[in-house]
Amino acid sequence: MNIERLSLDQLRVFAQVADSGSFLAAAKVLKRAQSAVSYAISTLESQLGLPLFDRGSYRPQLTAAGIELLRDARQVLDQVDALQARASAYAHGQELEITLALDVFFPTSALVALLADFRLVFPGVTVRLEIEALGSVAERVLDGVAMLGVLGTLPIVPPNLLRISLPTVLLVGVAAPAHALAQISGRIPGHVLEQQVQLVLSDRSALTANQDFSVHSSLSWRMSDLGTKHALLRAGMGWGYMPRHVVADDLASGRLVRILTAGHPPEGAALPMQCVYRPDREVGPALAWWLDALAQLTSFDPA
Repeated sequence: MNIERLSLDQLRVFAQVADSGSFLAAAKVLKRAQSAVSYAISTLESQLGLPLFDRGSYRPQLTAAGIELLRDARQVLDQVDALQARASAYAHGQELEITLALDVFFPTSALVALLADFRLVFPGVTVRLEIEALGSVAERVLDGVAMLGVLGTLPIVPPNLLRISLPTVLLVGVAAPAHALAQISGRIPGHVLEQQVQLVLSDRSALTANQDFSVHSSLSWRMSDLGTKHALLRAGMGWGYMPRHVVADDLASGRLVRILTAGHPPEGAALPMQCVYRPDREVGPALAWWLDALAQLTSFDPA
């Protein structure tokens, strides 16, 4: 077997003959003489050391080896086409990769819808997602790691970032039905909240070091993962604030119940969300798409 001189052109001819069903039909699609197509296949078979087509019938039929190798040929061609597409896009100013830093409160359903639309427009652009809380989102953007960020749990936006206002997320106080606070009707006084463990989101960002937001209890358990906080709340390990869209099913099923705390409206506190990016960041087509798509959002909460 001599595969050193295999060419992409041979593989394309191979795939086209298989798709067209005959050498003549493939020649018409490729706009070549039938003899040239036949020669390309014969040369490929010689180099591989085995027949790809059975020519004993009216139309050439793929051999068992031909069927298996056709899959490999298509994979190679797909990879080469993707490489050429990405190289062409980059040459015209399109990013090859985009990194987004998103607050843990950003609704997953909205993110999935945005990613699905983005992939249709930019199928060759790699997406890297960093899900963070509090100051870590802004820090990723300021450090240049992320091209843009969506802030939610950080109430103060650094002044050296450009921003786009997004829809708000409703924040509600919740606890497990067996929790002591769940037994209290009406608004819960601050001195009662102080006596119960509050589950609080935290991070290691220098922007929010030694800062607390909406913390009412000195008995606080801190974590950087919203999923962990959610699980601990359902297990009755404490009370805390959660985005309403995250706990909607729990509230409907009774796994969690609403609690009213001092300073929080009965319907939930509206938490502003903002898209931020550095003013010196070069905005390519992919980043521009995200800025436009986020700016067009009108609502996060389905309820």
